[in-house]
Amino acid sequence: MRFMAAVLVLLAGCASTPSGDVNTARTSWQGATYDEVVSSWGTPVRSTKMSDGRDVYTWTSETVTSHPSFFPSLGLFGGSGGVGFGTGVTMGGGGGGGELSRCERTLIFQNGRVVEQNWQGPADYCGSFKRG
Repeated sequence: MRFMAAVLVLLAGCASTPSGDVNTARTSWQGATYDEVVSSWGTPVRSTKMSDGRDVYTWTSETVTSHPSFFPSLGLFGGSGGVGFGTGVTMGGGGGGGELSRCERTLIFQNGRVVEQNWQGPADYCGSFKRG
């Protein structure tokens, strides 16, 4: 029974939590200057100018995430003193690649400041781009 409790504690400790809230991240950039955004995210991948004179810039970021794997193991061993039984858990890195996450942020600037935004991608990954 202690083993099961230990495994549950181990698994709970390894549970992932989102790295950020996308709405909080988006709000943090409202009113930022172009130079502030570039100093954090680098050069945009696309840009255009709207007919009303506002500038539109898009930044794209990608990452590959792997999910940890847990493998239970059982062992039976014997000797002159009797028979023993053992259990364990092996944690692996997920192996064989991972999942691609992509966050695309399009910011519209008026008079050099962010006035509108459109963010596309997984909320937990996009949320990691919070200003600060």
